[in-house]
Amino acid sequence: MFLEIEDSVRKHGCTDAEITYVVMHHIGRQGIRGVDNQATFIFVGHPRAGALEHDYLEVGVAKWKDGTLQVFHAMTLSSKWQRLIY
Repeated sequence: MFLEIEDSVRKHGCTDAEITYVVMHHIGRQGIRGVDNQATFIFVGHPRAGALEHDYLEVGVAKWKDGTLQVFHAMTLSSKWQRLIY
């Protein structure tokens, strides 16, 4: 799987490796309304193997009609998406 990660996504300090790990090994996922009705998801998971129990990230990914997976959001888990870890 190839993820296209927008430069602005890195502003919260998440690395490309952490973002990819969350998408590949997510604990929770939810579909959300995307631009132009493309498939869009929020993934929640640990940033790496062996992470602390309460160390989670949220990652937003859009799947465009041409198959491109574009990461548009990544940050430490917020209260909005905490329910996805239960």
